[in-house]
Amino acid sequence: MCLGCSFPVRYTQILLLFTSLVLTLHQRTNVPEVIVVLTAANGTYAHFMPEGYSLTPHEKSTMLGSIYWGAILVQIPSGYICSAYGSVKLLFCCLFFSSLISIVLPLSLIFGNFVTFILLRALQGLAQGILFPTIFGHLAKWCPLNERSLLGGISQSGTELGVALGLMNSGFLSVTRLYWPAAFYMPALAGLVWCIFWSIFGAESPWTSKRISANEQQLIQSVGTLSMRRKRMAAIPWCAIATSVPYLVLLLNKISHAFSIATIGQQIPIYLNGMYAYEIHINALISSLPFFIMLFSTYVVTITSHYLLKVRNVRLSLVRKSLNTISNWVPATALATMSLLSKDNAVGNISCIVISVVAFSTFTLGSSLNHNDLSPNFAPLLSGITGIFTMLAAIISPIVVAEVVKNENDPWQWNIIFLFTAAFLFMTNLLYLVFGQMVAQPWNELQINEPNNDNNEVT
Repeated sequence: MCLGCSFPVRYTQILLLFTSLVLTLHQRTNVPEVIVVLTAANGTYAHFMPEGYSLTPHEKSTMLGSIYWGAILVQIPSGYICSAYGSVKLLFCCLFFSSLISIVLPLSLIFGNFVTFILLRALQGLAQGILFPTIFGHLAKWCPLNERSLLGGISQSGTELGVALGLMNSGFLSVTRLYWPAAFYMPALAGLVWCIFWSIFGAESPWTSKRISANEQQLIQSVGTLSMRRKRMAAIPWCAIATSVPYLVLLLNKISHAFSIATIGQQIPIYLNGMYAYEIHINALISSLPFFIMLFSTYVVTITSHYLLKVRNVRLSLVRKSLNTISNWVPATALATMSLLSKDNAVGNISCIVISVVAFSTFTLGSSLNHNDLSPNFAPLLSGITGIFTMLAAIISPIVVAEVVKNENDPWQWNIIFLFTAAFLFMTNLLYLVFGQMVAQPWNELQINEPNNDNNEVT
């Protein structure tokens, strides 16, 4: 029975997942703007650093990509652990250790060196790598089937807000008396506060929560995931997953998203600094603006898709593929258009960046939640496998940019990056349209030699 709590427990879980994404992505995306602050030509705001401090393009790419070095190592292990043993403790560890390391990061640059920073950043990535497999596992247990797109979309919108805040706050804080280290301290302290709330209100499942009502528990039973005890006994269908065409096209699609978002999100401040040399706070505002618009667009897309699915009974596959087409082909068109515009057309180039980022607001409902469609029982594991390849894409992205863009003031070098990204997005969506599926695959159902008396019980 609900202990005097009228607010649905599943909504509490969604709110906590949303804020965990906001804080983690804030901690992840503050570095691009800090790089601009530390390497700006006049060095006005590079407090605590040696006069004339600079970074080579490869050092910048290493600083941007190092957080993914650690994250890639824990994708599959965290997905398996979440499936078999639960998500509450894993998510706590993610925010707790990521926040602690975030406090130390500016000190590593001030009193240490570049190598110390990237090693700590990789360690922070190790903690943050737990995030998405754990969140998808938690969603699989807490979202009723007819609310999966709505609640999943709301929780995942924390990504956009986290990126926007990370880019904006790091720039604005750097020009205050708190200086650039505050870009690390603020989200770190907020993350530690979040851990306290998660310890109190985070619930492993509807069947172990002490606050949930009987009606809400009955509603969530439609999810139909196996108990964690049964998952620990069952063999993982590795071969079936590796040869599943619907999953493989989903994987390719997510790789293209990861590469594109990493390229655009991480490089916007550097691109704007190289092309237009804006002041730090203007650079931060322009860099974050597309992600704020993307956040509001995400809510519009989430509510609209929920209406289409629940009220109009539109097929899930049609909604997913339509939204994914927007998330791939609109940015592809905008980035290709940028290659045709002159450097002097700042409004046109920035508008194309905004359009590209805003269009990405549809990819969560277009493909990210497809892990749960294909296999509710193994959604965390699938997300973990996908995470390995998307982290690789995020690592490769700044390396590719560093190899191609030797001169950040040269628009033609940037155009090569934009055109490649556009082609990648176009091709992967084409495959998703042809081969993508939105139904549970045969390998989702496990044959276990045990009395089947706890199919919906999560222990």
